[in-house]
Amino acid sequence: MKKVKGVKKILIIIIIIICILTTSFIVYFMNNRTFHVKEFSDIVEVNYKDEFLENPGIVCYGNKLKCKKIIGIRKGWVDTNKLGEYNVTYEYKYGKKTLTKVQTVKVVDKENPTLEVEDTEFFYCPNGTIKDYKASALDNYDGDITSSVTKYLKDGKIIFEVKDSSGNMTSLIKDAKEKDDTKPSITLNGSNVVYVKLNDKYNEQGYKAYDNCDGDITSKVKVSGVVDTKNIGEYTISYKVADESNNETIVKRTVFVYKDVNYTTPTGKSIYLTFDDGPSKYTSNLLDILKKYNVKATFFVTGKGIADGYDFIIKREYDEGHTIGLHSNTHNYNIYVSEQTYFDDLYAIQNKVKEITGYTSMIIRFPGGSSNTVSRRYDGGAHIMSYLTKKVEQDGFRYFDWNVSSNDAGGTTSTNTVINNVIKSLGNGSTYIILQHDTKGFSVDAVETIIKYGLSHGYTFKTIDTTTPTVHHTVNN
Repeated sequence: MKKVKGVKKILIIIIIIICILTTSFIVYFMNNRTFHVKEFSDIVEVNYKDEFLENPGIVCYGNKLKCKKIIGIRKGWVDTNKLGEYNVTYEYKYGKKTLTKVQTVKVVDKENPTLEVEDTEFFYCPNGTIKDYKASALDNYDGDITSSVTKYLKDGKIIFEVKDSSGNMTSLIKDAKEKDDTKPSITLNGSNVVYVKLNDKYNEQGYKAYDNCDGDITSKVKVSGVVDTKNIGEYTISYKVADESNNETIVKRTVFVYKDVNYTTPTGKSIYLTFDDGPSKYTSNLLDILKKYNVKATFFVTGKGIADGYDFIIKREYDEGHTIGLHSNTHNYNIYVSEQTYFDDLYAIQNKVKEITGYTSMIIRFPGGSSNTVSRRYDGGAHIMSYLTKKVEQDGFRYFDWNVSSNDAGGTTSTNTVINNVIKSLGNGSTYIILQHDTKGFSVDAVETIIKYGLSHGYTFKTIDTTTPTVHHTVNN
């Protein structure tokens, strides 16, 4: 009996202890208030140019049984127009207590670039080389990334790929066929027209050959033709090359062997009527006037007159005994950018005249004359006229300026003024080279009076040729 009472007593004591501990825990739990982070992302992503939306998560203050939600206050900003990482801070306040959480926001680009290829048919070389195709690529962030487009051949298909700076990639797969029908190219070093003095040595300037499939094939070029520098004449050097698919290209270089001429001053008083920039709609009337008085003139022609459909007039000029001189193919002063651009222009008009007349003209007049200063704007300080005036004569050309200007390209549009400008410049000298333009109707109208004056005052009208005494201006560049 005593033993049972003792057990009960122990149980009562245990129950009392449990109650005390439970009460203490409850009191502690209820009084232990703090911040509780229920949801918060340490790292978030936002797409480039999308709106940045706050993401403060869920935070409360209190205990497990009662916890008040706290609104986070954001500090910091995210520029979604620029890729990168930004730190945004959220502060949660309750009374005097503050919880700070830092969130890393990554502005990312997940949009693939656009890729387009203009061509509709696709081919590759027998050796696997892919031909050039017009591909373009745009990216929402990087802009134009066409230069990043790559292509490769796989299983008979050409695959175009482009990847932006964020690693987003776009691919286009095009069915292709094996084919090579493109001729290789041959580029001649130096000029395609060369002038060699009689008995001098002809030096081959070299060449390069390239094929879109086979690459550099210069070693395969076959050269034929002989230049006999002991005899005056026109010679042709041919360059032929074929690629692995037997596509063949031939280009030619023309070599003129010429003889220096001893120039003599003619006796008596001579007038050389010269006309620049034509032919034009006024030139036929001019030719009629010259024919009426059996007077021959010199025409420094341009490619523009030919392009305007007056090539038949050049043929008439030549057939009627006038001299066809070379002025310019383009008459654009940017021909003075370099030696190459000038001679490319000169040879172009020379070739056109030869196609029309069969005659290779070696008489030239510089656009603006040899004394022009406009070339300074284009040559980068190279003093190109000082060089060209010597170079053209080394190559067998003869250039002519003028010592009488009608000023028809200047301030006047009057026929009478043109007549007076010419007549007052004539005197007792032996050689007068008159500058006019057959593109000016009022100037053409002055020619008949000038001819009448010249004939009545003992002048002889002549055309410029390789024996004509040169009239050169002072070179100002």
